[in-house]
Amino acid sequence: MKIQKPSLIVFEGIDGSGKTSVSKLLLSYLQDSGNEVQWFREPADSRWGRKIRELANLKESIPIEEELEYFIKDRQWNVKNNILPGLRQNKTVILDRYYFSTACYQGARGFSIEEIIERNTAFAPAPDITFIIDVDVDTALKRIKRGRDYEAKLFEKRDFLQKVRANYLELRAPGIHIIDGTPPLDEVFDRVRNKIDSF
Repeated sequence: MKIQKPSLIVFEGIDGSGKTSVSKLLLSYLQDSGNEVQWFREPADSRWGRKIRELANLKESIPIEEELEYFIKDRQWNVKNNILPGLRQNKTVILDRYYFSTACYQGARGFSIEEIIERNTAFAPAPDITFIIDVDVDTALKRIKRGRDYEAKLFEKRDFLQKVRANYLELRAPGIHIIDGTPPLDEVFDRVRNKIDSF
């Protein structure tokens, strides 16, 4: 399938949803179809993104205002250095997490989801299509435990992930598609691919 214009495709979901695996399958699929595609993740590889990952693995919590500022600065860096350059070069950009993640995760810690989205859309381009890969929290935690040799203490607690998942399911914005992430990976990807083909 040949994409006719540069597009921003975002994958969202709680930790353990499978969104990273699905996003990389889409990357391969679009590249094999002759598209110029770039894949990026958030937190990005900026100094703020590295700080976020360090804090997530070493501390139970950090002040919510400090946490949000790290995410905003990391995203500003990602938009400037990766996302906008890719789109301006007529490439399709696939993102593993974007500002909906910040809204849903930091929203679960008490911030206004609407305010977070407004702060981000002031500088970050809106996605053309967003896939929320949805799984129940028990399934997500089993996948996390099976696939990793560490626990990201800040973001991977059951009660917290329940709140985050609820926030994702309540999101309302153009181009959002909720995809059931519980079937085998190839079935989940088929559903994503069908949406992309029609898009």
